[in-house]
Amino acid sequence: MYDERAAQSAQAQAAISQQYKQLNAEYETEIHFQKCYGVMDEIYEVHEDLRGLVPETGFKFLDLGCAPGGFSSYLLEDHRCSMGFGVTLPSTIGGFPMRLRSQNFFLQQGDLFELGPTDLMAKEVHICICDAQYFRNETAWDDKYTGVRCRSKQHGVWALLIKQFWLGLLRLQPGGILIFRFGWRDGPPEDLATVWYKKCTLRLFTLLHDLFARVKDVKSDYFNALQSSFYVCCSGFRKKRFEDREVAKLLGNNFNYLVTTKINDANSLELLQLVDKIRTQEVDDEISKMLDRVEKLRLINEQSRQRHKREEDRRDDPRATVLVAPVPESLNNEELSTMFSVYGRVKRVDRNGHKVLVQFALLEHASAAVHAFSQGQSSFAKDVRICHATEGDRIWVHGPTTGYGNDPQAWTPYAPSWESAAQPYQYDSANTFDRKGNGTGNGKGNGKGNGKGNGKGKADSLQCMGGQGNSESLQRTRLNGGAPEFTPGMNAGASSEEQMPAANASFAKSSHPGKQKK
Repeated sequence: MYDERAAQSAQAQAAISQQYKQLNAEYETEIHFQKCYGVMDEIYEVHEDLRGLVPETGFKFLDLGCAPGGFSSYLLEDHRCSMGFGVTLPSTIGGFPMRLRSQNFFLQQGDLFELGPTDLMAKEVHICICDAQYFRNETAWDDKYTGVRCRSKQHGVWALLIKQFWLGLLRLQPGGILIFRFGWRDGPPEDLATVWYKKCTLRLFTLLHDLFARVKDVKSDYFNALQSSFYVCCSGFRKKRFEDREVAKLLGNNFNYLVTTKINDANSLELLQLVDKIRTQEVDDEISKMLDRVEKLRLINEQSRQRHKREEDRRDDPRATVLVAPVPESLNNEELSTMFSVYGRVKRVDRNGHKVLVQFALLEHASAAVHAFSQGQSSFAKDVRICHATEGDRIWVHGPTTGYGNDPQAWTPYAPSWESAAQPYQYDSANTFDRKGNGTGNGKGNGKGNGKGNGKGKADSLQCMGGQGNSESLQRTRLNGGAPEFTPGMNAGASSEEQMPAANASFAKSSHPGKQKK
């Protein structure tokens, strides 16, 4: 009898764990969509809505590693865009769901490691986006990846990037635009891995400076601001030079070298050696300045985030507390923290019997959790109630001397008891952020007003940092407008970025001529 109960309990725990993972993966996919949508808005802003870079009469694009579809969605909303093509990894081998449906968008599923130049549906395009990610199990959607694997992470990352350039540049029209994601974090000069990576980077960017009229880095203050990644927009493609120098052959040979080599130590790999023939000290210095600039921005953002985190830790916002009851005893605080962390930064989980308080860093994070659970996006049983701790019929506060913990004496109830049926929290987009990106702060869309002055106007709750303003203004400012809504669970795709800290954030665009409705 005991063994049967133990087996049933283990099965139930496994089922709950799987549901949590599924919920987390779906929410992270949504965050990826919003992130990519916002990054493309930044690129448009830096390049003046691509005026003079794409034909006003209509352009086509190719998005490699397109899922969940943020980049493609943004481009398709440009009235000048006539057609888009995307390539994505099927979900059956670890790809992320694709959230985009459009009559002007053609989706091709396949592993970029296995696709050849003649396999792409896309023909000639004006914009090529290379943002596919080299997957391992820990970065794949639902933690499952059964595609091509290389000898090391560096083997795979460089092979995939070079393969994307190989496929994309063959389709890019003269004068076209190449957009890709790159990673850089400077290390000590004696570090062999840093020396090798810097050498490969100088060769790669030398090639890009040779093939394009302009190479511009875009490091966001709020999208992946703490990470080493940044985006590069190369414009003015010199197609004839690409063909005369036989760059397609160079890229193809280097890709094949990376996936077939028996060299295990990435620091011993020799990539793009032929590019040394066209390297100059002037271009090397320009590339080094770019890398230094990106690293300084990352460090500034990191220091700013640490400062804001210390400020947040010193005070709790009672409005950012979520009350859940009854909670099964089988769920420990760590599991609860993991489950709720998909909606934002969880500072603490406090339990008193079957009642749990989840303290979020920000009100927006707590509101996201309450809203998601009120919509049935939960693994809890139907009789479990969830609301803001300040919204129910009973509010839990901590005594002045007892502090936090599981001691029942630490909780001081007032008002009618929780058992008197607290009303579920009603999600109010006027007090928090709706899916259209409208919020309580004045963002960039409102004439670069308070948002810009109090935290650069576009800071998000994903990273909880950026800008020079106070912590609250950084979290509460948004652009007007918004990323399009979409329904989870459409068809398979591939993610194009590292996993991000999840939270309820909608990223929007400011209106500009390039984004008029068709």
